[in-house]
Amino acid sequence: MKEFRINEYLSVRLERGETRVYIAGQPFIQCKFLLLNIPITDIRLFDEIDSIDEAAEKIDGSKEKEIRSVEIPPEVEFWGHCSNLQVWYEHGYDTRLIHSNIAFPILQKLTEVGDPLAKINFKEELIKRYKSGSKKIKDFLRMEGFLQELSIDEYLNLILDGENYKALMELGDEILLDFDTSKKMSFLLECIKIDDGKIYVLDVPELDLKEFPKSIFKFESLEKLSIRNNCLKSIPHEIYKLKKLKELWIGSNEISHLPNSISKNSELTSLWADDNKLITLPDDFGNLQKLKVLMLSNNQIERLPNSFYRLKSLEVLSLANNKIKTIPDSFCKIESLVKLYLFSNMVKEIPNCITKLTNLTYLDISHNPVVKNPINTELLDQLKIKINKVIY
Repeated sequence: MKEFRINEYLSVRLERGETRVYIAGQPFIQCKFLLLNIPITDIRLFDEIDSIDEAAEKIDGSKEKEIRSVEIPPEVEFWGHCSNLQVWYEHGYDTRLIHSNIAFPILQKLTEVGDPLAKINFKEELIKRYKSGSKKIKDFLRMEGFLQELSIDEYLNLILDGENYKALMELGDEILLDFDTSKKMSFLLECIKIDDGKIYVLDVPELDLKEFPKSIFKFESLEKLSIRNNCLKSIPHEIYKLKKLKELWIGSNEISHLPNSISKNSELTSLWADDNKLITLPDDFGNLQKLKVLMLSNNQIERLPNSFYRLKSLEVLSLANNKIKTIPDSFCKIESLVKLYLFSNMVKEIPNCITKLTNLTYLDISHNPVVKNPINTELLDQLKIKINKVIY
């Protein structure tokens, strides 16, 4: 057995023809690859690389020639690894100098066993490589859990772009006045989902909020917003600024009206506004041409705007437990409807044209004072869908 000591904590041994890294006297990882056989014609691929990882990615992506590992004697390979790790240590554990799948596990372990240089540089290397590295490096650091070594504030500041980080901090100051910094950061992290440095999901749970947080409108990449189970009385006009919004969950509040500007959220596919105090919908509501799911149960809606019947993509509609008195023939223009919930209203008659909704598979009109007459009875028999018990 041959051994090469790099410092008090890190050493390399050649055991039965295999090179192994030891940390604090304990075996930690095996070194498998060392040299690369790069043909002279491919050297140009490596002119602008900044790390060994980039070199490896260049090799993986090379289509011109097969680039493969050089077969060398175990002892020569051993001394090569020793040399690389020695240089790595002498340059402050700069993770650009050896492959990330070796550098970061070793550096993490060295930090755990008390290597002072590793303890100083580990977080710095994580932040530096995540900021400057390729997507492959970022995915590796995230999926292998290395970013958990950072504080929540460090983590958020690292993975979010400047505008989203600033907006998130403003949101925290706006809605979490009684939280200390640590608790605030933990709470915010649970509320969001991030992609490519931007927040695309924001779920603000029950906080008894009485006013809609204005800082939310700064999340321009937001696709899903949930602010259910609060005490909101209205949605601000600025909701239209969330141009990428696809899902809006505002149920279980005290909202009495929606702004007409919501009709400009053209990407909206789902709106959950159940358990509020809505009386009607905006006049231009029918402009939401991509809306597929609309949940309005447990409100005080008496009528729908004329534009409503232009919702050509609507598939699921719940108006249960409202004050709807009539179902106009215009309703039958929504040919995309698959499920329609109208129970617990004040409907007295069902329009005959409802049988023309060929996509309809479920209709619930129970607990309505539907008038029993030959037309309605025949109509209900014709509908080859599940109809809950009708109260005449």
